[in-house]
Amino acid sequence: MRILGGEKKGLVLTTRHGAGTRPLTARVKASLFEILSGCLPGACFYDCFAGNGAVGIEGLSRGAIRAVFIEKNPACVRIIRENLKRCGYSDRAKIFQSDVLKMIPALSKIVDAPELLRRSMAEEISIIFLGPPYDSGLAHESLLLIGQNTPLSQNALVIAEVRKKEPLLTRYGSLSLTRDKFYGDTRLAFYEPLSRER
Repeated sequence: MRILGGEKKGLVLTTRHGAGTRPLTARVKASLFEILSGCLPGACFYDCFAGNGAVGIEGLSRGAIRAVFIEKNPACVRIIRENLKRCGYSDRAKIFQSDVLKMIPALSKIVDAPELLRRSMAEEISIIFLGPPYDSGLAHESLLLIGQNTPLSQNALVIAEVRKKEPLLTRYGSLSLTRDKFYGDTRLAFYEPLSRER
C-alpha cells in the first residue's frame, strides 16, 4: 500500500491483512483526497477505525497539520506507529488504542499535541474519517455520537465509509448529509455541521 499524493507520495506503508481489516482501495482513497484537497492544509485529521493508519497518514502527506488515530487492535496500533515513524510524522500524530465509540465523547478534549498546535476541535478545521467494518452499524452509531456530543467548528467535515446499501440517516443531531459518492460497493457519505453558512 502506497501513499498516493503529497510530500510522501510513493512511500510504501506496512499493512495487516485479514482479521477484519479492510484497507480503503487506491481508487476510493484517491477520489476522497481529491475532494478534500482544499480542506487539508492546516487541518487536524481524525482517522477512526484506523487500521494501519493509511488514511490519516495520507492526510498528513497532503497538508494536514496533525492527525489523531483511533484503533483498538493492538497489532494495528503497532503498525500505525511503525508507519508514522517511517514517514517522519510521529511528532505530528497521536494514537489511541481504544474503542471509537468510547473515544468520540472525548474527541473535543484531545489536545495532546505541541503547544503551537494546541487548539480545541471547536476552533480548528477538523476532518473526521470513519472507516469501520462493513455492515457493523458502527458508522451509524459513531455519527449519532458525533452529532449529539462533539462540538465542531463550522469548517468541520465528517466522512463515513460504508457498504453501498448500508443505511445512514441524512441528519445526525448537528450534522447534515451534504454529499454522497459511490464506487462499486463502497459509499462515502459526507456530513457537515448545520451551522455552516451556505
